[in-house]
Amino acid sequence: MKCLLSAALLATLVAAGPASDDAALIAAQKPSYPLTTCIMSGKPLVGSAGMTPVDIIYEGRLVSFCCSHCQGDFMKAPADGLKKLDDAIIKAQSADYPLDTCPNSGEKLDAKAVSFVVGTKLMKTCCNDCKKEILADPSKALAKLDAAYIAKQEKSYPLTKCPISDEALGDKPVKVLYGTQLIEFCCKDCVKDFNKEPKVALAKLAALKAAQPAAPAPKGDTGDKGGEHGEAPHGH
Repeated sequence: MKCLLSAALLATLVAAGPASDDAALIAAQKPSYPLTTCIMSGKPLVGSAGMTPVDIIYEGRLVSFCCSHCQGDFMKAPADGLKKLDDAIIKAQSADYPLDTCPNSGEKLDAKAVSFVVGTKLMKTCCNDCKKEILADPSKALAKLDAAYIAKQEKSYPLTKCPISDEALGDKPVKVLYGTQLIEFCCKDCVKDFNKEPKVALAKLAALKAAQPAAPAPKGDTGDKGGEHGEAPHGH
């Protein structure tokens, strides 16, 4: 089983519309929400004196505020706030984006690739037509994106033991995508424990990743590849 969370849950809840369980949709999108400050006031989302943070689902998307007053300001001009959120998501996730082909057409992504946001995740397509098709039904594209995140990270995953039980992961660990980050567990029970309090396991994983030596560049590689996906036209 490649992924317990994320794409399937997110796509189902987005399709269900405003009558769906907002709490579940918030939980699905929260791990990849990039901001720790309010998009309206710039104040911290938690810890601001006298303020109660607010999470809402607006048109299938998580938006977080430092207080209900900022939520009201957002509703007056939501496009402005969503633009700030989109910019933050694209900036946070661009460097580690795992796909070099369009999840809709399968064509190679080039300099003309279209970047946009589904939920709280960056998505890239070869053209605006593919973007429209994905936004109409994001389930398949999200599944491909999540599978690509797992495939990219599992090759260099630093833990050999479960971050919850400390038991060996074995040959068939349970692989979960938390936001855009792969975490492996020894069993499904540990996944449940992780979801109750993810901070401890995330801190352990972050510390091990930080301790890893940087991979040496291939011989003769100057580090300049002329762009992430190259400049060749895709002919779409």
